Amino acid sequence: MGTNAFSRLSSGSAAPSPPSGSEQSRSAHHPTETQTLIDDGIRLLHYVARSGDLNIDPEIAAGIINAQSNLNSRHWGEEDETRLLSCYDKLASQVWPVTVESIKAVVPNAVNGQIESPRANRTIIWYRRYTVFTLIILLIVQVYYLFGYGLTQSLLQYTTSVTSAQNSPQLTKFAENNLRASYRLLQGWNQVWMLGHDFELAPTDRKIPPGKEEATIHFATHLIAAQSVLQMLQNYILPLMYGLLGAFIFVLRSLLQQVRTLTYTASREIGYRLRLTLGCLAGLITGWLLKPEMGAMTLSPMALAFIAGYSIEVLFSALDRAIDSIRKKAPEAKDSTPP
Repeated sequence: MGTNAFSRLSSGSAAPSPPSGSEQSRSAHHPTETQTLIDDGIRLLHYVARSGDLNIDPEIAAGIINAQSNLNSRHWGEEDETRLLSCYDKLASQVWPVTVESIKAVVPNAVNGQIESPRANRTIIWYRRYTVFTLIILLIVQVYYLFGYGLTQSLLQYTTSVTSAQNSPQLTKFAENNLRASYRLLQGWNQVWMLGHDFELAPTDRKIPPGKEEATIHFATHLIAAQSVLQMLQNYILPLMYGLLGAFIFVLRSLLQQVRTLTYTASREIGYRLRLTLGCLAGLITGWLLKPEMGAMTLSPMALAFIAGYSIEVLFSALDRAIDSIRKKAPEAKDSTPP
């Protein structure tokens, strides 16, 4: 009896064979790229649903949504993959210039139940902070320049007044008092960039009585040094800072527009950093090309430096056109020279 049972069991239908290695791998592990593609497609569909400005073909939406459920089944094949890629390509073309990368960079994302600040928000905070910092430094340097220029002009004016008002004791006393006050303030002004130091008195200056400061070498040294520093500030430092401020403001405006339209991506930040450098160079080039006379600190030179930093394309396009015209004229000059 036991033998018959054993024979029936052994001669019965064979046990089902285990799945092959390819089938086991396909059912247990799906490509990460396909799952990422589906997730990105669903994210784009959510963007379209929230914006309300676009109308997506229902077949495209169904192709992406159904791919999510079909991916974990044994029915996923080449046709499903092809349909997913086709639907995703059509969807990405319709929502362009918005991309998955730009949505991730702008729209806040919930991580472990907490709202994570997007990259665009951190980038705006960084540029806003340094724009305000640049503006404050620029205002300090601008006020420092204007104060020093006013002192140098006062010293030159009062020196002439003291010389021309010798016949009027009252005017002479007034001019001398203003001269001494301006000279004392100029010494403090120079000590700012000299980090608290001062020029040494020449031996001949000790022999000059008080009230004759304009005749000392110490007076002339302070005046010449102040004029040199003012020239450097006017031709180099201030144009560079105005160009940098213009570049910062351009970046902030671009960030505002890109965040509003959901087109900001992390790759744009490289261009923004380079634009800051080019803005400084554009402002500095403007300071080289436009050198107003000492004291002719009108709005135009600094405004042009700011505009050059804000729109560097205008300046460098003009330079490129000037270089191209010079190159075109060079062969003509060579051809016109007699042998």
